[in-house]
Amino acid sequence: MAAGEVIPKKKLLAYSSAEFPMSMASTPVGLFIPAFYTQDLGLGMAAVGAILMLSRFWDVLTDPLIGYLSDRTKTRIGRRKPWIIVSVPLVMFSIYHLFFPPADADELFLLIWVMLLWLGWTLFNIPYFAWGAELSTGYGERTRVTGWRTVAGLLGTLTAIAIPAASEEIFGWGGESGEMIFMIGIGVLCLMPFLVFPSIAFVPEKKDFIPAQMNIWLGLKIMWANRPFRRLLFAFVFSTLAVGLTAPLFVLFISHVIVDPTAAPKVVLGYYAGSLLGIPFWVWLAEKTDKHITWLFSISLMGIVFPQFLWLGEGDILLAAFFLFLVGIGGGNMAVVPTSMKADVIDLDRLESGEDRAGLFFAAWSTSTKMVTALGVGISLPALAYFGFDPTIVNGEDELFSLRAWFALVPVLFYLVSAILVVGYPITKARHKQIREEIENTLA
Repeated sequence: MAAGEVIPKKKLLAYSSAEFPMSMASTPVGLFIPAFYTQDLGLGMAAVGAILMLSRFWDVLTDPLIGYLSDRTKTRIGRRKPWIIVSVPLVMFSIYHLFFPPADADELFLLIWVMLLWLGWTLFNIPYFAWGAELSTGYGERTRVTGWRTVAGLLGTLTAIAIPAASEEIFGWGGESGEMIFMIGIGVLCLMPFLVFPSIAFVPEKKDFIPAQMNIWLGLKIMWANRPFRRLLFAFVFSTLAVGLTAPLFVLFISHVIVDPTAAPKVVLGYYAGSLLGIPFWVWLAEKTDKHITWLFSISLMGIVFPQFLWLGEGDILLAAFFLFLVGIGGGNMAVVPTSMKADVIDLDRLESGEDRAGLFFAAWSTSTKMVTALGVGISLPALAYFGFDPTIVNGEDELFSLRAWFALVPVLFYLVSAILVVGYPITKARHKQIREEIENTLA
C-alpha cells in the first residue's frame, strides 16, 4: 500500500493471526526446554547449552538461502506464501517430537529435532516478516503492522503461559517444566493450521515488486555497505544478547532463588502482560516522534529494572512478576519498533540496489539474532556450571549468588552498548520521507 493509505483492521488481523501459534510454540523453547531437558530428562547443562547454541549455526546456511529464494520466487499466489505453507507441517512435526520426547531421549535426539524445528521456523519467519514489511510503505503504518503482529504473538505467548498457570492453580498440575511443555504442545498442534490459514487466504501479496536478480554474494555485499542497516543490526543484536543471556535461566531462577518450581508460568505472565500493554503506547509514540527515540526509552527502562532482580530471594513471587512487568513494557517496544525501522532501511536498499530484497534483509537479521540467542544459551548454562551451580541439587549461597548476579547484572552491559548505537540513528521520519520520494521519482 502507498505511504498515505491505512491498512484495514481486518487485513491486519488476518495477516497477524499466523503469529499466534508460532509464538505460542516458541515460548517453551526459549524458557522451558533448557530446564526440561536438564532437570526432567537428566541431560547435562553444558551439553544442552552447547546443543541449543550449535544447532542455531544451521541457520547461518538456511536463513540467507531462504531469504534469497523467497525474493526470487514467482507463483500464482505470491512469492512469500508458498514458503509459509511448506513450513507448517515441518514445524508441527518437530514440535511433536521435541515437546513429547521418549523417556530415553538423549543429546542426539535433542539436536536433530531442534535443528528441524529451526528449519521450519526459518521457512515461516523470513518470508512472513518480509511480507509484513511489504504491506505498506508508510513510516508510521509499518509500525502499525509490526504492532498488530507482535500483539498476536504476545497473545499466543500469554496463552502458552496462562493455560499451565491456570491448571496449576485449579488442579495442582501444570507448573513443572514437563507439564507446561505437554500442555503447550497440545495447544500449538491443534491451533497452528487453523490460524495460519487466514493470512494465506485473505491477505494478498504485493504485485508491483522488482524481483531480485543479482547473485546472493553481491546482494550481501551491497546490504553490508548499508551503514544504517549495520548500525540498526548491531544495536538489536546487543539488545537480543541481553535477553538471550537471561531467558534460559528464568526457570532456574524461579526454582532456586524464589524457591518455587511451580511459579514460573505465573511470574512470566508479568513480562508478557507488560509487553501487551506497552505496545499501543510505543506505536502511538513512534507516530509522534522518530522511532529510534522510542527504542532508546525502552532500552533505558530495561537497563534500570534488571539489576533489581539481584535483591530477590525466597518467596518474592509478586516482586519478581512486577519487575518482569516493567521489563516487559520495554520489551514490547523491542518487538515492534526495530522491525519497523528495518523496513525503512530496506527502502534505502531499494533505492541503492534497484531491487525489492526484503527477504534477504530479514534473513541476515534473523541469522544474526538467532546466533546471538544461541550464544546466550551456550554461554549462560556452561558459565553457571563453571561457577558450581547444579540444577539437580540444593545449592549453597555462593552458587545462588552467581545465578542471581548473572541474571540481574550481565544484561545491563549489553543494553548500554545497544543504547549507544541507537543514539543519533540517521533514518528519521524526515529522512525516510526523502527516501520514499526518491524511489517514487525513479519509478515515474
